[in-house]
Amino acid sequence: MKPAKRVLAVAALTLVSCSSPVVPASTPTTGAVTLRLYATNATVPLLTDLTTAYSAFNPTIAFDIVTGGSRLILDQLAEKRDGYGFTTHLPEGGNWLAWPVAQSGIAVIVNPNLGVAGLSSSELRRIYLGHIGNWKEVGGPDADVVLFSREEGSDTRAEFEQQVMGERLTTLSARLAPSSEAMVISVAEEPGSIGYVAMGYLNEQARALEIDGVALTPQSVSENRYPLRSTVFAVGLDEPEADYRAFLGWVQSAEGQAVVGIRHAALLRP
Repeated sequence: MKPAKRVLAVAALTLVSCSSPVVPASTPTTGAVTLRLYATNATVPLLTDLTTAYSAFNPTIAFDIVTGGSRLILDQLAEKRDGYGFTTHLPEGGNWLAWPVAQSGIAVIVNPNLGVAGLSSSELRRIYLGHIGNWKEVGGPDADVVLFSREEGSDTRAEFEQQVMGERLTTLSARLAPSSEAMVISVAEEPGSIGYVAMGYLNEQARALEIDGVALTPQSVSENRYPLRSTVFAVGLDEPEADYRAFLGWVQSAEGQAVVGIRHAALLRP
């Protein structure tokens, strides 16, 4: 899987470097145009900020955003061939073209009242295998671990399992959260709970743990220090043209990357 991602990422850089100059955000477009985008749950906060900023400078450009799990949006995109998708997980197989637009981190979140500051990758894996069932085993309080995972088809789950679990399976005792928002709410309300979300969903309701001694911040992600990282890709079946190319080029430009760096993800690094 890792070699495939490297190949896709190298090819993706041609969107900006080998195309005509990126269309400035203020360039007018003749007539009203609606661009169809497909977004996984993990990429919705970032994509919302990007499309809002782009439309502010290009008022004749509107966006129709379809959301869902990575498997669902890629299936719909392949069937309809009418736009581009945003995802943090690229499954093996398929004829996808991919362009990196940001880096993201997977936040391991716990109930804010839990007295645990961080976990090692090994401890996190053992928790999700079901081998650790009480927080005192990792230096926390004498309280049961309440485990939350995402549903099958979630790109955040696919990346978490690939990076944390490897070939091992998450314990069947884990409760399933049907969305990132539901994950945050569940962890915030359930004492002793732990779960994971894309960093764009972090808020004051749940607390992110340090992993291997590194706190999750946009800087620690962009500097490749935080261990649970993923790339946000724009994906499609064909090279983008016209307004799609202008938008995706803008996302990779300095203006677009300024929006990326506000709160939801980390900047791409050269």
